[in-house]
Amino acid sequence: MKFFKISLLTAIISTSAMADETIDKTWELGVFGDYIKSSTAKESSIDWQQMEAGKSIGIDLQKAVNDFWKVRIELARTRYDVFNGTDKAYGNRYGIDAIYTPEDSDMYLFTGVKRFNNAESYNALNVGVGYNFKLSDRSSFYTEAVVYRDVDYGYTDQGFKLGYKYAFGDTKKSTPAKVDKPVKPVMKKELDGDKDGVFDKNDLCKDTPTNVKVDSRGCTLYAEESVSIKLNVNFPMESAALSPASMIEIQRLADFMKEYKNTDVVIEGHTSATGEADYNLALSEKRAYSVKNALINNFNISANRLSAVGFGETQLLSQGNTAADHKVNRRVVAQIKTTTKNVVKK
Repeated sequence: MKFFKISLLTAIISTSAMADETIDKTWELGVFGDYIKSSTAKESSIDWQQMEAGKSIGIDLQKAVNDFWKVRIELARTRYDVFNGTDKAYGNRYGIDAIYTPEDSDMYLFTGVKRFNNAESYNALNVGVGYNFKLSDRSSFYTEAVVYRDVDYGYTDQGFKLGYKYAFGDTKKSTPAKVDKPVKPVMKKELDGDKDGVFDKNDLCKDTPTNVKVDSRGCTLYAEESVSIKLNVNFPMESAALSPASMIEIQRLADFMKEYKNTDVVIEGHTSATGEADYNLALSEKRAYSVKNALINNFNISANRLSAVGFGETQLLSQGNTAADHKVNRRVVAQIKTTTKNVVKK
């Protein structure tokens, strides 16, 4: 704990002087403490030493893959209360997570695989949500809530984490703003009322803003730009219910459709290959319609802009037969592409 406090103080002091510089956050090192609440069934089981809650300290290392995704490895040491709190036992945890951060957000979602070694050794899948509290360009506090599902014995544990992380990377100086060249003075005999560089006698669009580019007739120039968004929502086995994390993803799609009002979308539902094909087809349609109804009822998107269709198990992303393979196949996806005209500014 003393080492943790010293490291934290050193990092904060060293980063305060860099606040006005751009940092390459490809790598981030974190130290954390967490609290793990064991499944109630473990508290009454001798095989699990009547294991209750545990407190951990650990480290993690994150690597940015792109603007939205990171990969994290984690190692922790945990002290558990056992035998109804009359004794202590120690265990280790290590694993890997994939972290997704929505654009311009301090909140993030993550999922991964962990190996626990305590009263019993077992593997677990985990899913959770976290939030970053920025201290400087290099450092931040973060907090997470997570659920661990034991795939060997069938138990579910819960965890809460509080940590500090520090970014390692090159420092880039801010590029000075480009200074526009002064406009050449207009001859006195020729008038240019809106100062767009086109004389009034040839200007078909008078009073154009001074910060936009114009064509030879003095009218505002526009440029077409392609914009797009992808939706990917996963579901529990045999379920079409939407989770809070799914609603965040659906809101991104709704916000896009509100901004680009001429867009329509086809919502596609899919399942894993477990179960009968007819049942999976019906389930995939329910999943597609649950997303469609959320867009209509929760985000006021017009129904005539939405279509929902189920594909069952006919378009699997993964052909394997593991729990992880089935998980990625239980999904609803959608994609919108459109073009928009934007003013070309000087």
